[in-house]
Amino acid sequence: MDNSQMRYEALHPLVEDILNQLSEKIGVNTLFFALNDLNSNFVVKAINHGKELIEEGTTHVFQHVLCKLVIDETDGKIQINELLANPMTSHHPVTQTLGNGSFLGVAIKNANNEKIGTLCAFDDKPYEFSETELEMIENYADIISKSISVETYVIKDALTNVYNERYMNRLISSVSSQPTFLMVLNLDNFHAVNAKYGYRIGNQVLQEIASRLKYVAIPEHVVGRMDGNEFIILAPFEQADISDQGRSFAKLVIEAIEQPILNLADEPIRLTASSGVSLLTGDHMNRQTQVYAAEALMQQVKLDGKAGTLFVDQQREVEQHPFNHVLEQELDQALERGQFELYYQRIFNAKLGRTVAVEALLRWNHPVLGFVSPADFISIAERTGKFSQIGHFTIAQALSDSVRLETELGRPVTISINLSASQFKSDEMLADLLQFSNCSSFKKDRIVLEIREEVLQIGKRKVIERLEILRRAGYRLSVDHFGSHYASLNSLLRLPVQSVKLDPIFTRRLVQNQLEQSMVQSVYSLTQALGISLVIQEVETSAQFQHILAVGDPLYVQGHYMHHPQPVANLIADFSKTIHTQDV
Repeated sequence: MDNSQMRYEALHPLVEDILNQLSEKIGVNTLFFALNDLNSNFVVKAINHGKELIEEGTTHVFQHVLCKLVIDETDGKIQINELLANPMTSHHPVTQTLGNGSFLGVAIKNANNEKIGTLCAFDDKPYEFSETELEMIENYADIISKSISVETYVIKDALTNVYNERYMNRLISSVSSQPTFLMVLNLDNFHAVNAKYGYRIGNQVLQEIASRLKYVAIPEHVVGRMDGNEFIILAPFEQADISDQGRSFAKLVIEAIEQPILNLADEPIRLTASSGVSLLTGDHMNRQTQVYAAEALMQQVKLDGKAGTLFVDQQREVEQHPFNHVLEQELDQALERGQFELYYQRIFNAKLGRTVAVEALLRWNHPVLGFVSPADFISIAERTGKFSQIGHFTIAQALSDSVRLETELGRPVTISINLSASQFKSDEMLADLLQFSNCSSFKKDRIVLEIREEVLQIGKRKVIERLEILRRAGYRLSVDHFGSHYASLNSLLRLPVQSVKLDPIFTRRLVQNQLEQSMVQSVYSLTQALGISLVIQEVETSAQFQHILAVGDPLYVQGHYMHHPQPVANLIADFSKTIHTQDV
């Protein structure tokens, strides 16, 4: 089936959630999700009650399954309450095998609007499907289809179907405490393959190499194509140094690449690779250094004659920027000296031009160093244990400013606050948030907590529990940097969030890149299907804004094109009289 059973593996948790929800509402024995390629039908996920009518993970001849009837229908849906009573199914192989039964199916479509699978309810006895049940399955099928479209743009390389450069960079940036094996490799003399066999064969070679790397025997590894003939491999590591395990991983990769590629040309195609290997850790500065080190080692192998692997020397001391020591010393007294303040940037309804909320942005205004970027001081604050105090200040100040805004403007203003991964995981921060929610100045749904997408990788159950606690306390919830990872797409169905903010990388490329435009449209369609608001952030130009307006309505925007962040006093001074109290 051309590995289609693995093609959308990242969607499996989402599909499982959908099947579980449908099983609570539709009284049939079996619910399942299948992918097909017009030759075979692969059952990706299945839930059976009582009898195992459909076995998860099995492949069936497409011509012999009821799913074919769904794909053949123009509108991609079919409802049969009694198989023996319907001329399409009275003599069908499924009916002959199981006897009279019932079937309801809706087609699943990919980003190109092609029918690639089905979401189905099935039983070996008649069942009266209601219009409500049909609409329910249609709605969930639409969510799966839109999720597949988003997946296509967010994480997959179109040629090789492994992860793309953007997603691999996000995975690298999200490495936390567990050491992670990193291998950067470049296929040697690949230009000669294109020159000798042509680009069509060259592309097939890349697809074959990607497939081999994907199935190499390294536990829990992921593979990405960075650019052209360069690939990258990440895998969790059991130890804090490269040593024997890292060399074993690298050996498996190189052996997979060097196996002759058959049946693409008149002769076997043989390849070698140049590669560099390093170890990623949770330390941000060291992590970036190790990424550069792996790339530099790969280039060194190229210069030394190719077809080899170099490993990072972990004994070499990594130099830190001397400015960090100064920031660490100054940060210790910054709160006491009142050097932190909040700036606010408006969030607008794109079509109506009305302000619907403001985002609180932390600023460190040092009397000598000037404005210090959060990118420079937040990692230091987390490392030195100061971030909990800074987080407490941010929430307290935002609540105070919320009261001030309402008092001076005569109307409520929603304030959005960003929580880092460490803050969200912190029991101390959770206690702070709950304590703040009991203050008399706290108003329900007035404060939005933005949780970055990588936080959703902590553990689904724990994340949902914590989000539900915060939601019950009266906070609104938003997923920030949507599309930078994949956890949120799998979890959005059950997360108690009211909005998502798209990763700014899509905004930056929106005007020049048709792929980004399609991505934004797909995310918008998905959020609409889920009943969640979408915010496009870092809108900097008129051209970006015009593209966003064409996506749909309602849609929300934030960025310097509409408004530059400013202190609360300045915000009050020029706040628009057309402020709208709708929440995002």
